[in-house]
Amino acid sequence: MQIQSLHPAFAAEVTGLDLAAPLDAPTIEVLHDAFLEHAVLLFRGQRLSPAAQSRFAEALAAIEAPLLDRRSMLLPPALRVVAGIPEGEAPPGAAWHADHTHEAEPSLACIAHAPAAEASGIAFADQRAALALLPAPLRRRVEELRAEHAHQGHLAEHPVVRSHPVTGEGALFVNPAFTRRILNLPAGESSRLLAALFAAATAPAVTWRHAWQPGDLILWDNRAVLHTGAPADALQRVRIEGDRPLGLGALEMPWVVAG
Repeated sequence: MQIQSLHPAFAAEVTGLDLAAPLDAPTIEVLHDAFLEHAVLLFRGQRLSPAAQSRFAEALAAIEAPLLDRRSMLLPPALRVVAGIPEGEAPPGAAWHADHTHEAEPSLACIAHAPAAEASGIAFADQRAALALLPAPLRRRVEELRAEHAHQGHLAEHPVVRSHPVTGEGALFVNPAFTRRILNLPAGESSRLLAALFAAATAPAVTWRHAWQPGDLILWDNRAVLHTGAPADALQRVRIEGDRPLGLGALEMPWVVAG
């Protein structure tokens, strides 16, 4: 197995691995480390059934679950793996987004596979790199803010900058598809700030574009990158459910310790 970077900031291609075959624990651990580092992993020439794709997701979830930041106290016994995209779940068009940010616990990761027919292209944007490129005063400001995300009647509030629950890295956590407003700001100021953040989040310096080929499989970290959409019937998808996003250095503890 070899791992080759595809972009200076993120994304890598993994070669020499057949995901349809059983993967031993050391191999899964190496893949999980690469997943955390690169946020997007591309595997070419894969021929695996939906069941095998789900098993791969479950193996990753089994490693991820005990590593999640316990500050939220919302860690389930096992991270749920969901196959497919139910009708009405996708954002409008091919807008930049992270999956399910309109819910209290957005998705942790997604695996998309093009088993035969070519799908349209997909693009990713590294939100860790986008945050790092913000001017220092703007970064300090947005680290203290929260935003509302909405889609088809679902509403959720999240920090504008989230802390990765495993690595602790900061990343922008707003997106054009679902983020509606910055909380506690006048409407005009909220709109201007979101426009600036969306531009930074999808700037050419932090994006990588991929043209699907039959057999391609991509795994991405929904906590660290945005992506564009693709026709639901063109890709075979599996989603790993996530936890509640927390801000940088947040001590959001929903419990009280009594003396």
